[in-house]
Amino acid sequence: MRIGENESQPSALGRRGFLGFGLGAAAAAVVPPVLLTSNSAEAAAFGGMARRLSLHNVNTGENFNDVFWADGKYRPDALKRLDVLLRDHRAKQVHRYDPRLFDVLWQIQQRLDSQETYQIVSAFRSRKTNALARRRSRAVAKESYHTRGMAVDVVLPDRSLHAVAQEAIQMAAGGVGYYARSGFVHVDTGPVRHW
Repeated sequence: MRIGENESQPSALGRRGFLGFGLGAAAAAVVPPVLLTSNSAEAAAFGGMARRLSLHNVNTGENFNDVFWADGKYRPDALKRLDVLLRDHRAKQVHRYDPRLFDVLWQIQQRLDSQETYQIVSAFRSRKTNALARRRSRAVAKESYHTRGMAVDVVLPDRSLHAVAQEAIQMAAGGVGYYARSGFVHVDTGPVRHW
C-alpha cells in the first residue's frame, strides 16, 4: 500500500488522532530545515535542493516517495503522510515526527550517493509498545526516542549498515546505533552520541 497524496488515511486512527497530528504537522512546517554539515561546499550544494525521501515500512508494506521540503520550507501534507507511515501499527497510534529526522535521512542518502528506498524496521512506538519491546530486549531504552517521534531504525539496501552508521556519526546530528546482528541502524534527533 502507498501512502499517497490522494489516498485516505487509515480509519482506525480516529478523528482525534488525525486532528492532533495534523495540528502538529502544521506547526512543524515552520521549523527551519536542518543542513547537518560543516563543509561549506556541501552546504551550498544541498542548501536549495528539494528534499525527497523514499521509505518502505517493512511492517505494514506501505510506502512514501515524495518531496518533504521545497522552496525553503517543509511540506505539511508530506509531513502528515510521513507521520502516518511511521505510526505505531500495533497500537494504531500516530505521532508527529520531528522533521529534522527526515533531513538527517535525506542527507545521509546524499552523502552516500544512494537513490535506494529506506527500509523502515521500527519507527514510532507508543509507551505500551515500547514496554513490550523492553520485555523482549534489554537494548530497548525505557525513555526511547521512538516514543517521542524522534527515531527510526533503517536499512539502506545499496549501502552497508556500517557505511550508513558512519555517515550518521560524522554528521553529529543526534544518536546513532549500529545493530549489525539485528540488521539495522538506529538514527535519532536526540543528543549526539553513538553505540
